[in-house]
Amino acid sequence: MKVAGILFDVDGTLVNTWNLYLEAYRLVVQPYVRKPLHAEDIKRSRPSSERQFIQTMIPEKEQDQAYRRLISHYGYFYDELSGGTYAGIRDMLEKIRQSGCPAGIFTGKSRPAWEITNRKEKLGIFNVVITDSDVEQHKPHPEGLEKAAGLLGVAREGILYIGDSILDYQTAQQAGTQFAAALWAKSAEEKESFKKEAYHQGLDKFLLHPDELFSIIR
Repeated sequence: MKVAGILFDVDGTLVNTWNLYLEAYRLVVQPYVRKPLHAEDIKRSRPSSERQFIQTMIPEKEQDQAYRRLISHYGYFYDELSGGTYAGIRDMLEKIRQSGCPAGIFTGKSRPAWEITNRKEKLGIFNVVITDSDVEQHKPHPEGLEKAAGLLGVAREGILYIGDSILDYQTAQQAGTQFAAALWAKSAEEKESFKKEAYHQGLDKFLLHPDELFSIIR
């Protein structure tokens, strides 16, 4: 696989923020429902990016205020509820930087949430960072990947996008980039379920550990 630049998703790929987001989303939605909300209630809503979640769950006139509360909760509970970076991520990023291959971020999280995450996790400097705050269209629209590739100065077919979801794969397809699925955050059951759906959609590049990245880009 000829790769001239690498772009990463963040949540579920570099950093474990699942429980953090469940609690932040729960606290944002709770004032709008009569019954006590729990993490399982948020899971059943199939939460997506912050902006999409707010638009779906909160009355329009209160969405800006709800978003500010969400970011406040995200930052306040970060140390308590974030699972941090996944094993092997820091070494992988260091090796990429040493190789000279340009690397960046394209994430569905907002710019303020990314800045909190990067400050807490000390992920280092990337050649480009595109967040949901920097685009008009959500994944799987190709806008974000196309913008990131352009800023890297790399043709889209030379970009490898690494993410953890079928949505990430669909985004890569729309943008005309390469894609590899990060499976290191998934349980054995989740891996099997994901692979079954992925194969059905034509995806066949999987990474069980961050170090495996280098075996597919050499």
